[in-house]
Order: sequence, then structure tokens, then C-alpha cells
Amino acid sequence: MKKLALVLGIILLINASASAEITLYEKENKIRVYTAGELTARYEDWNWFNPAGSSADNNYSYHFIRSRLAIGCETDKLDFFIQAQHTQMWDLPDNGMAPAPGGALGLGSIYYAHRQDENYHSTFIKQAYVRFKDILGTGLFIKAGRFEYVDALEVTYKNPKVMWLKKIRLSERLIGPFGWSAFTRSFDGAEIVLDKDNYNITSMASYPTQGGFENDAQKSIDDITLLTTTLTIKYDKVIPNTETRLFYYFYDDDRNMAKPDNTPAGSTLNNGEIEIQTLGFHLLNTFDAGPGTTDFLLWGAYQFGDWGDLTHKAWAFNIEAGYQFTKIFSKPWLRAGYFVSTGDSNPDDSDHETFFQMLPTTRKYALFPFYNLMNNEDLFLQLILKPHKKVLIRTDLHFLRLNQSKDRWYMGAGATKENGNIFGYITRPAVGDADLAKVLDLMVVFNLNKRVSFNTYYGHVWGDNVIENIYGTDDDADMFFFELNLKF
Repeated sequence: MKKLALVLGIILLINASASAEITLYEKENKIRVYTAGELTARYEDWNWFNPAGSSADNNYSYHFIRSRLAIGCETDKLDFFIQAQHTQMWDLPDNGMAPAPGGALGLGSIYYAHRQDENYHSTFIKQAYVRFKDILGTGLFIKAGRFEYVDALEVTYKNPKVMWLKKIRLSERLIGPFGWSAFTRSFDGAEIVLDKDNYNITSMASYPTQGGFENDAQKSIDDITLLTTTLTIKYDKVIPNTETRLFYYFYDDDRNMAKPDNTPAGSTLNNGEIEIQTLGFHLLNTFDAGPGTTDFLLWGAYQFGDWGDLTHKAWAFNIEAGYQFTKIFSKPWLRAGYFVSTGDSNPDDSDHETFFQMLPTTRKYALFPFYNLMNNEDLFLQLILKPHKKVLIRTDLHFLRLNQSKDRWYMGAGATKENGNIFGYITRPAVGDADLAKVLDLMVVFNLNKRVSFNTYYGHVWGDNVIENIYGTDDDADMFFFELNLKF
């Protein structure tokens, strides 16, 4: 906590003079050279489910500081950008792994499992790319190098409600930079964008980097190939107050390691590469109604391909709606939704039916990230309050079930290492039950200004039958964190 207090003091001291970007050189509005920085400091406290009869540490805290420094150059035709990142972690638990099926007792033990070190750090190139802009006035843009890719954010708007829904409830469901983790993820490759008044087409081909829980985030995972193409019909351009989007993703994983699934022990059916194609869509609509604004969104995906020697076929679907009272104090925004993704109903047949989340940022949809969107059913209620222009309060209540009790309980956010025995997803047996948990989330965000923000979170889990079967009677869990963010 002393380190975080020091960071807070530094932030408050430099706040008066900080700027979003610092221009180093500018000439006749034709060229601009600038620098920009970010700093994130977070303290996390975990009280994971306590496995009966185990001496593993389920109650611990750790913290990290992540800093980034970038330099960029903008012209009317060409952009250059390079960003370095340094992350330092402290106090990871060295005894946070319980015997199966208890496994990793929170994210601290997953960080530790990657490097077997309580205090470790890393410095690497986070982004380095060149971007050609509006080639010959056609609306064609090409980016090549190392960059971040965020699915569903190919198009952005000035409308704050639409952007909140896109950022928080649509983006990074399947592909994202894993920004909540200490080391994050990037993509090495190229992106081509055709941007017109009414629509946007974006295609990307890349290898993901290591990262997330792995400190060697400089290295590409060359055994994973990712191809994407999306078509976005822009908000309020063709359909009033509506954005629609179609997407196609191709994921090919040749890593030689055990796969997270429900195949019986000793089975060789899941040997070989993963090759999955995903077709999907989303629809987002908002409109004024009475004393406020209504929002509605749909998201769906269908997958087919190969999971080793098994035939992969799976799907997922999400529906959400909300209403915000914009003319009363705190502008209460009430929302509700239901998500379902398929699990595998028969571990002994030749099909793999568990929806595969690929390379997401899981915590956007699981604020207490003990689950993800694989073999999952999530009925949730949400209340968002804005009692002050600088303060946002969000409360979620989730009722979680597994879609198939013959499948497993999944946790994780995709590949973090190229080699070794860490695939990127953790599985635990359902033991014939489907009821997973109920979760209460409370998050408070205080934006001091455009450059400094504070974020605190508390979550509590009431474990149901699946968790009781694995951990015994001590089936509750808690998570707390406090985070400081600075941009300059």
C-alpha cells in the first residue's frame, strides 16, 4: 500500500500540469510529433473459495504498477506510433494452487504459475506500427506492425451512451487486448479498413503476443493465426438510431499442449490443432422515450470447425435492454440481460460443442473473473448511477449456470504462452450439476479529470452446487481492488 500511496501523491502533484498528449514538434499543420504516457497502479485482494482439507493459500493480496510511454508522428497521409510498457508486480502468492479439482485459487496464483516468482517485472514493446491514411482519397486505411485490436470497436462515435454500450457490453467478447491484466496482449500483423459515410469494413490478419498473466509479452505466439473481417452499418446512417455489424473470425491454434475440454482422461480425440470459424452479428439501438432513453442490443455467434480430431460446432447468444431516466437525480439506468453459450452434452462422442471464446478480455463480462462465456448461462440485472458528473456507480447481480452439466466450469481469457503446459483456460468438473453461483458486483469510478481516474471494486460470490461439489461447504468468495489511472 505504501507504493500505491506514493503513486497517488505523484499523480496529485503533477495533475495541474498534465496534458493528454505533449506536442514535441509541429509545422504548418502538416506534421506533428508528440509523446504520450499512461500509468496504472492497482491493489488486489482475493478471498477465493476455500478447498476443504487443503493448506493452499486462498486469501492474499498483491499489487502492480504498469507504465507506458509512447512517441508518435502524424501527417496527413501517414502515422507512426511506438509504445513501450513496463510492469512491476509484488507479493504474488507462492502457495495458491490447490490439488485438483480446486486448482488456481484466484488470479494471483495464475500469475505466479507462469514464472514461479512472487515479484517479477517486464519491459517490452507494446505497440509499434505505421498507418497509411485515406489512400488516394478512397477511405482506405492500412496499418501494419504491432497494435491492439478490439472487436466491435472498429467504428466509434461521439454519442456517449452508444459508446458505453459498445465498449462495455459489446467489445472484446471474442478478441481484445486483455487490458485488465498486468501485462496485456497485442497483435502482430496488418489491418485494412475501408471507411465510408454509411459503413465500415475492417479486415485483420495477425499473430497474438504472449502476455496477460505472462510477463514475456514481447514474444509473438506464432502457432496461433487470427483472421477477421467485419462489416459495420454505422449508427443512425441506414437504420434510425441503430448500428448493425456482421463479423467473421478464423482462429487456428497449432500449439502442442493439453486442451481445456471434457474429453475423458487418456482420450486422444482432442489431439491436433484447433481450427475454428466464427460467424456472428450484433445490433444496437437507442431511442428517446418518455422521461429518458431506452437501449436494446443483440449479439450472437455460430462456430464450426475442428477441435483436434473432434468436430467443433457451438453457438452463443445475448440479449439486453435498459432504460435510463435522464431528467432526475443520478440519472438511474436500469438494465437486464441474458447470455447463453453452448456446452458439450456428451464427452464420449465425436463432437466438441463448447463455445470457444478465443482471445477475449473476459473481465468486461465477468467483473469477478472466476468464470467466462464458455458453457455459460448468465441472467443479470444492472443499475448504473451518476450522482455527479465525475462519479459513476455500477451494481450488477448475476445468476450463473452451466449450460451443460456434463461439460465443465471454464475460467480464463485465452492464450498467454506459446509453449509449456498453460493453455490459457482452466477447467473444473461440473460433477453432474449446473447451478454455478450468484454474484454481486459493486464498482465506483471517480474521474478527477480527463487524465486522472480512480476505480474501486468489490464482488461477492455465493457458490451453488458446482462450487460446493469442488470446494466443500466454504463456497463463498470475495474480491476487492483499488486502481489509479493516469494519462499524460
